[in-house]
Amino acid sequence: MNRVLEIVLAVVLAATVLNFGGVGPLAYSLMEIGLFAALLALLIRTTWQGRPPLRVSVWPVLFAVWSGLQLVPLPVGLVRWLQPARFQGPAASLVTPAWLTLSIYPHATLLLWVRYLAYLSAFILAATLFDSRSRSSLLVRTLMGIGLIEAVYGSVEYLMGWEQIFNFNKQYYKGMATGTYINHNHFAGALEMTLPFLAGSVLYYFRLWQENRRKAYSHGTQGVEPAGFQAIVYIFLLIVMMVALVLSQSRGGILGALVSLLFIALLAQLRVRRKTWLLGLLSFMGLAVGYGLWIGLGSILQRFESLSYGTQEFDIATRLSFAKDALGLIRDYPWTGSGLGTFVVAFRHYQTNFATLFIDHPHNDYVEFAAETGLLGAALLFLPMVYLLVKMIATFLSDSRRYRSSVVLGCVGALLAILLHSVMDFNLQIPANALILSVVLGVGYKAACVERREEGPAIRTVVKRRVVRAGRPTAPPHPPA
Repeated sequence: MNRVLEIVLAVVLAATVLNFGGVGPLAYSLMEIGLFAALLALLIRTTWQGRPPLRVSVWPVLFAVWSGLQLVPLPVGLVRWLQPARFQGPAASLVTPAWLTLSIYPHATLLLWVRYLAYLSAFILAATLFDSRSRSSLLVRTLMGIGLIEAVYGSVEYLMGWEQIFNFNKQYYKGMATGTYINHNHFAGALEMTLPFLAGSVLYYFRLWQENRRKAYSHGTQGVEPAGFQAIVYIFLLIVMMVALVLSQSRGGILGALVSLLFIALLAQLRVRRKTWLLGLLSFMGLAVGYGLWIGLGSILQRFESLSYGTQEFDIATRLSFAKDALGLIRDYPWTGSGLGTFVVAFRHYQTNFATLFIDHPHNDYVEFAAETGLLGAALLFLPMVYLLVKMIATFLSDSRRYRSSVVLGCVGALLAILLHSVMDFNLQIPANALILSVVLGVGYKAACVERREEGPAIRTVVKRRVVRAGRPTAPPHPPA
């Protein structure tokens, strides 16, 4: 049953990414149906077999409850007290009903709330189905496979001059690799969240190669080591994804991925403490830069040179002005927000730039969630992510399991990259990328929190039995790789 549900989750994830990032109503509706059905099947099986309840972090549930409260009708006097700015100006003279919701546009909030529940379902499924003991997770392979498919498709699209996605002719972001996404920044967001798992695989096979080489040296045998060859293969795939990321010309995506890769590479150096790893890292960076120079980096460098002005999209200064204007919305709705999914409506009153356009996102996920769900809602969403990031880093540095630590390293890189990119874009508003992040968080939570917590009592029990048998204390056993 677990295998079937894992396949369902993998299929939903891949289909949502390939269907233009899941931005269409049909795409995200099918995503929600698939995830809700899979979670329902998991709950029925758990209840039927009498297994313990699902272990889920309380924080994403609290955010779901908090944002759901925005849909509950409340006495107008209470709403006036919580949202005084809503009843000022021309709205003060309007006749208001006796009951109001905290959301200024309940329909939009309901749509986004249901979508968030789908992401929460993906998180629960990933946290339940991932098992590092198998040393081969379908979810992790799916994340890497999706990234590679997008990278190859986007690179071919760019190099061949195809200005279309399947049979859809691109209207925007021409001359950039976008994969199956409409926006090149969101294509880069998908790559930067899947690319670190390839780096984790390189570390896994590198450590396996080191151990096998030591064993072969001690036994006086020599030969071709398969683990070393697999590490080289993953390095090549990593370069392919890095090149595709560069071809996207997404400044935020490239910077986020580079910072993330350098960070996890230094973390890995703390674990392996081998000059070979550091030399390999420098060689990888050199190959990536060299290949980029070979295919031409002129347009990409021009993108970084034009940080102060834009051509096909809003420039940096304009994005900052959107975020600055949105601070007025946060100031007027600091506790409750205007309602999940209502930014496009609420922002009109505060917009000072591009007054003739409807700005649906401030190009900053932190600002948008703070405006829509209040400061408390944004804290409930992002602070647990930061805590999990710290927890995963600590787990990687202390975990003796090779495979699990490599997966955790991938989760660290993916989460760090998207948190950095969210400062200048709205990847978390794209269904496919939000779904990828939900799976990454679920896998990371299971590996760094649930499995480590479950191993504690088990190891203590084994140690206690050995103490009773031997009559003297023994060191705790190291779990297998």
